[in-house]
Order: sequence, then structure tokens, then C-alpha cells
Amino acid sequence: MELLRKIGQILEANDIPYQLENPAEGHYLYRTVEEMRDAGMTPDNVVLDLFFDFKNEAVFLGMIRIPHKLRGRNIGADIVRLMKEYAIENHWVVILESAPENLLFWQKMHFSSFMYETYGFWMMGYGAKSKLIFKVKWTQMKKHLYANVE
Repeated sequence: MELLRKIGQILEANDIPYQLENPAEGHYLYRTVEEMRDAGMTPDNVVLDLFFDFKNEAVFLGMIRIPHKLRGRNIGADIVRLMKEYAIENHWVVILESAPENLLFWQKMHFSSFMYETYGFWMMGYGAKSKLIFKVKWTQMKKHLYANVE
């Protein structure tokens, strides 16, 4: 998939070594060699977690996290721009969960909040003409994303 290749190019251009994993159909993880620790998150080495839902024409951005020493260089913003281009070109939407402290970043990236989940995150989307479309697609995707979570 062209988007995955372009994301890899951004990571390589910024000297972020990575391994691309495909643990399930439509699910891709970019891992780096550095374990990252961020507030409220389990330490791990995941840079990017993406799930492509071909039936609902949506991509779910589960996580984007740049190694600490490289933050502030717009690497994450460049990856998000690629995802937005993909959504526009393919008539898809991008959906993500945002902690309240990250809302400003996502709003700057032109994502719209469309729903508040009871577990404390805002659902945000990009690429649809109405918030109702995001909500419908999220409702459909959520069943598959969290099928094994109890």
C-alpha cells in the first residue's frame, strides 16, 4: 500500500529505525528500537498504529508517537498530512481517539470532534462532510477494533 511506503519514507528521512508489522488483516504497527514512556500509557516501542477498515472506507489511527529526542520537528504532523491526503484521494475518513490534552493538536490538523466516549476520550474525524458520517463509521468500526476487549 502506497501510504504505508510513504510513512516509512518519513521515518527513514528522520533517522527513525522501524519495523512494520501486520498482526491482523488491515492492522499495521510501526515499531522502533526505542521504548517510549508517556504519561498514561504503557511503555512500548510503537510509533504508529493503524487499522484500515475497507468495508467502511475508514482508517483508524490508534496511536502516533514519535521518539522523545525527535519530537517538535513536525514528523507526526507530516505523517498525519499523508493520512489526510490518503483519505481525500480515496474518499475515506480518518478516525481517532484523542485525550483531552491533545485536542488542540488535532483541531490544528483540521480534525473535528464528533463524540465523547465514556472512558474519557474524544472521538475525532477527518474527511467527511458531516459529523453523523463519522459517528456511523465509528460505530461500525468499533465492533471490529474492540471485539476481543472485555
